[in-house]
Amino acid sequence: MAKGAVNKHLQARITYLEKASKYLAQQQYDHEDQTSEKHNEETDALTHGLPQLLSSHLRSVSLKSQIRLRQDVKRSICRKCDTPLIDTSTSYTTIENYSKGKAKPWAEVRVITCKSCGTKKRFPIGAKRQSKKKDRLVSASEKPLVVDPESQPEQRSDEIKT
Repeated sequence: MAKGAVNKHLQARITYLEKASKYLAQQQYDHEDQTSEKHNEETDALTHGLPQLLSSHLRSVSLKSQIRLRQDVKRSICRKCDTPLIDTSTSYTTIENYSKGKAKPWAEVRVITCKSCGTKKRFPIGAKRQSKKKDRLVSASEKPLVVDPESQPEQRSDEIKT
């Protein structure tokens, strides 16, 4: 049996919850922009918490089933309030570089700020990831010494001095 086939229904549920929460969040904020003067409390109560609820369910399903979420999915949900982070509607993105005179391009950080709770998420942009240890070249100082077993004399238990 294939490894991914066991949790196929859970992966489908996670994908559905992700798409539904993003869609409802986008519809909610588009609707608020169009009718900023008119507020219907019944529809507000139904749609305001629904994207957050679906995102919360998404996270709980992945935790309970021990399925890792993709990086883009994790980055698209606020960790504090579970709001789906959609650029320009539920969050805004800036790029920060606190190096002196912004001289270090590898020090750039992408900051995503949630509009509902103000939480900031930071992700490095310009930094190159270090290669895995097995892929790196071994330097001369780290090379293990090779000892020739024939060059060392063998000691027998009766020859060992106390």
